[in-house]
Amino acid sequence: MYRSKPKERVIKFASAGDDSERVLAPMLRWAGSKRQHVSFLRQCWGEGDYLRYVEPFAGSAAAFFAIAPENALLGDINRELIQMYRAVCRSPRAVSQCLREFPKGENAYYTIRAMKPKLAVTKAARFIYLNRFCFNGLYRTNVDGKFNVPYGAPKTLNIPDISQFRASARLLRRANLIDGDFRVLLANVRAGDFVYLDPPYASSRRRVFIQYAKGHFSTKDLSDLAAWLTNIDRRGAAFVLSYADSQDARSAFRGWKTRRFAVRRNVAGFSNARRNHYELFLSNLDTF
Repeated sequence: MYRSKPKERVIKFASAGDDSERVLAPMLRWAGSKRQHVSFLRQCWGEGDYLRYVEPFAGSAAAFFAIAPENALLGDINRELIQMYRAVCRSPRAVSQCLREFPKGENAYYTIRAMKPKLAVTKAARFIYLNRFCFNGLYRTNVDGKFNVPYGAPKTLNIPDISQFRASARLLRRANLIDGDFRVLLANVRAGDFVYLDPPYASSRRRVFIQYAKGHFSTKDLSDLAAWLTNIDRRGAAFVLSYADSQDARSAFRGWKTRRFAVRRNVAGFSNARRNHYELFLSNLDTF
């Protein structure tokens, strides 16, 4: 339905700050976040009359918060992440208050990291706290599934305020939130959907530092994801997929229209090691 002759363009990416319209910033820092890509993704969304926004690798959901769709399906294999969104959706004020009551600083960080809260509100506040004050906004667990990212001294001690929690909750109430593998969510795609896929980067040549310990996305999943792109297209839905430009990606996702974006990121999370690299965007959109 949306597919046309493959082509590729190389462009420089405008930052989200170049967008003339204000967008809601995500509550989380997230390694590999597509905040730089928000303007372009909003443009892709705006070029169609879509019934629903679908994102199976939600992460910080930067594109979702920026696009602000009326109807959405969000998913992630990270169950704690989805549980946090559910808690914010139901009780934004309570999560915000709990978060503000947590002490700050390196010693406090490790104390809170060792917590095992039972209440959904406290779990959500802890998740956001650790995300804001951990090294480079990473999410990584050990073999027992315990979050093990070290403290990273932030440039600012700011945390989302109550107005951001309330605005985020209003948007999240428009979404069906699913914790599970991307295949579970994509099985629900239907005609008229706009699907944005931003899987974690996986390399066949080295272990990636941000990989989850259990069930993380790997190069073995690329062929399955490639098959799902064809499935999405056949269902009459549109998709945009972003991935680090690599031999693995070009081999797995051949046949779709592509754009190559120059982006600037920290290498290993250190600001003095910034480098340009390229990301590959693929789509079945006629206007891509």
